[in-house]
Amino acid sequence: MIPAKAQNENYYLYSWSLIMFQCTRIILSCILLLSAGRAHAQVPPPVDIPIPNLMQETQVWCWAAVAQQIIHFVRGPAQTPARCALVAMANGAHPQFCCNQRNPACVRTGSIQQISALIGQFGGRFAAYAPPADPMTVYQTLASGRAIILHIRSGMSTSHVVVLRGMSFIFTPQGIQPVLHINDPLAYYTQPVLFAQLAPLWIEALVIN
Repeated sequence: MIPAKAQNENYYLYSWSLIMFQCTRIILSCILLLSAGRAHAQVPPPVDIPIPNLMQETQVWCWAAVAQQIIHFVRGPAQTPARCALVAMANGAHPQFCCNQRNPACVRTGSIQQISALIGQFGGRFAAYAPPADPMTVYQTLASGRAIILHIRSGMSTSHVVVLRGMSFIFTPQGIQPVLHINDPLAYYTQPVLFAQLAPLWIEALVIN
């Protein structure tokens, strides 16, 4: 049996401990809420440049398609050459050389240099070469209105180009994740893709100024 005095002392101690626990829980909850609020406040708003996703007409014309996407966005459809004409001119031929009955000699891959030249000639935009970058550098570039053409690996000995037109941030159990919004002329990337998923495939880029 516990003496009445001890029981009273234990009761008061228990009551005091319970009060302190409740106070601590309330304080921690407030801290967590404030922290969450700050985290949400620190997430930049989404960016999305309205560049049309024009599909490639052959399995190897992704390079011409991304150039045409940028030209179409800058100059409008009326002043955008046909895809086949872009391929011909990028290879030093008459614009109709690749458009007449889809000349099989024109079904060829292109280069990042040809993409840059086409955008400069028909879009009036200077394209700067850039190495892979961190998410915030990419975000700031897009937020300034500059789209990015990404050159990425698509296989052991093949590569592909896509237009990075936008970016957003999402909350996941692993923390805040940057998400890339891509125009893929081959339609492989049809949904926004995590930066972490695409970063290992990134070879180089063209920043459209």
